[in-house]
Amino acid sequence: MKASAQRLFPVLLILISLVSLPAQTVPEIIKLEAAASYYGAEFDGKTTASGERFDMKALTAAHKTLPFGTILEVTNLSNGKRVTVRVNDRGPFVGNREIDLSWGAAERIGMLETGIAKVSIRKVGMASGAETAGAETPGRQAAPSGQTWIIQLGSFASEDNAVRFSETLRGHGFDPSLEPAARTVRVIIAGLTESELPAVKERLIAKGFRDFLVRREQR
Repeated sequence: MKASAQRLFPVLLILISLVSLPAQTVPEIIKLEAAASYYGAEFDGKTTASGERFDMKALTAAHKTLPFGTILEVTNLSNGKRVTVRVNDRGPFVGNREIDLSWGAAERIGMLETGIAKVSIRKVGMASGAETAGAETPGRQAAPSGQTWIIQLGSFASEDNAVRFSETLRGHGFDPSLEPAARTVRVIIAGLTESELPAVKERLIAKGFRDFLVRREQR
């Protein structure tokens, strides 16, 4: 019975956290169980991939593909502690780790001693423009109003293949993200304004990425 209870604990934590959310919040589960690590003093004050200065005490995180400004709730499955973080960096690029938390976020969920923890990750929103101003790379900033566009570059049955393709695009200077669909995972560049769209398309074609689909972004 004790072993069964331990197996049920992570599931119960997730269900409890879902019930405790405000009624108007519709969370998106990123990972029910994933490996998290953290980084701190050795990177404090250095520039993150978003262009911000890394503050080890701020509640931020690094993720390979989620757009900068994504707000995530991370739950330590071993103790039930939760923290809300904002994605402002890329990584981790070690093993099968899903997310790199700041030192401050790791402290909140009690994983400083272990260094790595099993966590659940849910998207709960996006930061406001004021919080992410200047944080996105070219081609990702959207105008305060007006239509924005998505360039879809691939659709994969395997999330691993989608991640690998995203990393290839990132190596060419683009900032893609993943868009889960019914049976596939799409690789997209989102949040493009009307004026940005032609230049990004030209850059893609110049880099050899000619097979893409342009569609309106739903707001």
